[in-house]
Amino acid sequence: MTHIAIFRQPFFNMVLSGEKTIESRWAMHKVAPYGKVKTGDAILLKETGKDVTATAVAGRVEFFELTPSLVDEIRIKYGKEIGTDKFEDWQGTRHKKYCTLVWLEKVEKINTIKVKRSNGSGWIVCE
Repeated sequence: MTHIAIFRQPFFNMVLSGEKTIESRWAMHKVAPYGKVKTGDAILLKETGKDVTATAVAGRVEFFELTPSLVDEIRIKYGKEIGTDKFEDWQGTRHKKYCTLVWLEKVEKINTIKVKRSNGSGWIVCE
């Protein structure tokens, strides 16, 4: 399956530079990528407001039903790979109920691919 992951800065550049190797998505409901992304899936990478300019492959994938203490465990265990030093407010994730972690592998820049606007969605599953 193919996905489009939309990133804001500085996270988009952190993925391209290899500084950020795990993408984390936090939600109140079971929305994509929760339960949708699998190891080996193709991920098109897109900066907010721009077209797709990079790709990755989903390596390891983990899904969590959260508690505040589990949020802290995730932050401590995977924080550097997620980019917590650039994360504005971890407290904002403590009330979320679901988390998806996707290890990003084989990240590479590509020629631009035009895509339709996501209308606020941060992750799109391409059927």
